[in-house]
Amino acid sequence: MRPTRLPSMEQLRALDAALRAGSFGRAGTALGLTHGAISRHIAALEDMLGGPLFLRGPRGTEPTQLARRYHAEVAPLVAGIEEATRRAASPRRRRAQEAMGEIRVGVVPTFAARWLLPRMAAFAKAHPTIRVDVVATTELQDPQRNGLDFLVRHGVPPWPGLEAELLMRETLRPVRSPDFRLRGTPSLKAIAERLPLIFDVNRDHWAAWLAAAGWRGAPPSNGLVFSDFGLTLEAAAAGLGLALARGDLAERELATGRLVYAHPFAAPGPRAHHLAKPIGPLRRPAQVFWDWMRAQAAEAGTA
Repeated sequence: MRPTRLPSMEQLRALDAALRAGSFGRAGTALGLTHGAISRHIAALEDMLGGPLFLRGPRGTEPTQLARRYHAEVAPLVAGIEEATRRAASPRRRRAQEAMGEIRVGVVPTFAARWLLPRMAAFAKAHPTIRVDVVATTELQDPQRNGLDFLVRHGVPPWPGLEAELLMRETLRPVRSPDFRLRGTPSLKAIAERLPLIFDVNRDHWAAWLAAAGWRGAPPSNGLVFSDFGLTLEAAAAGLGLALARGDLAERELATGRLVYAHPFAAPGPRAHHLAKPIGPLRRPAQVFWDWMRAQAAEAGTA
């Protein structure tokens, strides 16, 4: 009996890159190939499998269910082969292999702007041949469906189909503009019932902070509401009320004096930032970036 015809690693990598990048052109850029080369690799796979992997149209390519199903089965195998090859390589060759690649990471916009981007120069210096494409998103996406290697999510796991690892714990503490006048430290009653408060999309943060501080009355519900955490800090800096700083995400305003702490009590937040990825091993460049982010959070003392 003739053995089953097997695809090449180049063909499987082309499929993986096309699914992750969302187009043949971007997949080619990620692998250092032309659009035509990716198309030929995909066509060879389609001929081998006897069905279409992508639907071609005027708006680009859309993966079929066959492509998603096949990719879900072979991607962990390819990653396993790459990892086994990496471990078998000499230390010099291993360092060279780990230093190359392009990855796409989905990140909550506020976290990207306030925590990740100020640290990216250090990563680029340490890993100059790894290109990181940061995709700002507030949606809990399927990373593979959207061409992402992994996500940084703010919330509470578990999330279906994803493996999550704590990146950064959250500490809540009230902040205000230096021009927002207070006579000493305000009481919990004053904060809960009289002072203007500023809420972000996670409106339960003020209730969580007050409860941890010992407030037993009704939680506050009135105040300005912004969908973005960064805007709550801007509103506080403009003197519109008290906002809750979350972990290291207000360090810039506090360091420059645009914001000061309005109360000494700090409480653990009900949510945290997590790294989240599809079940199974990451591609090596993505694993390098994942490990670097963990090390940065540990160095900052927030992990």
